[in-house]
Amino acid sequence: MKKIIVAAIAAGFVAAPAFAASITVSFANDDGTTSEWTFDGEGTATSGDLSAAYTWDEDAATLCADVPEQGEICATFDSVAEAVGDTSTYTLSTGGSGTATITAMEE
Repeated sequence: MKKIIVAAIAAGFVAAPAFAASITVSFANDDGTTSEWTFDGEGTATSGDLSAAYTWDEDAATLCADVPEQGEICATFDSVAEAVGDTSTYTLSTGGSGTATITAMEE
């Protein structure tokens, strides 16, 4: 389930550059884990065989996803990244946090 949560986080982080065909984001979580997710620009984030749909509130910089067996989990970002190399910290509604970095974008 932790990977699904990361997908929700990532989706909000990359929501601003909607023109991109795909965006890849690396996550360094406060628990010491790292992961990488790719976003297809149509509302789906994937990592390996996992995927998650999400909603994004641009005004609040908050992303929410309905995570199976956990319910709704939201992530609020300190800033919205728009280019390769941009980073942002985030806080989860479950109490976790971390830093996300855009590592690739394709238009």
